[in-house]
Amino acid sequence: MKTLFYTSLLLVNIYAIHSKPDDLQANKIIGIWLSADKDLKVEIFKRNAHYFGKVVWFWCDSKTPDMNSFKDTENPDTRLRDRKWLGMEVVESLTYKQYGEWNNGTIYDPNTGRKYSSVVRLKTRDTLIVRGYWGIELLGKNLEFHRVN
Repeated sequence: MKTLFYTSLLLVNIYAIHSKPDDLQANKIIGIWLSADKDLKVEIFKRNAHYFGKVVWFWCDSKTPDMNSFKDTENPDTRLRDRKWLGMEVVESLTYKQYGEWNNGTIYDPNTGRKYSSVVRLKTRDTLIVRGYWGIELLGKNLEFHRVN
């Protein structure tokens, strides 16, 4: 009887170790992230098997309208030019690749209306490097974000 118990316990532990271990790693990206320039907060969340990010705050100069007044006026799709920046999804369809890396997604820059391919890497538990690029990753730019607790 003891052998059966210990065998069952061993099988349960093996299952727990091998069942979706990547989910724990993949979900480390979830949360609110503040840009290194402290002018933008993006909330990363999971939808189905992909990760998305939406604008939850951005800095506004006192001479400009408030956050709720900014619209996506530079969007090449004229139907989307009335949508607000606040709450806009600017990170789309990131896929977890391996520990600390998500790729095959896009990032959108509402300042220019351009969409870029992206790869996101977790530099540390609380530091995220977002690389936007056009064509090949080598021809891109990094943005650093820090986790908001």
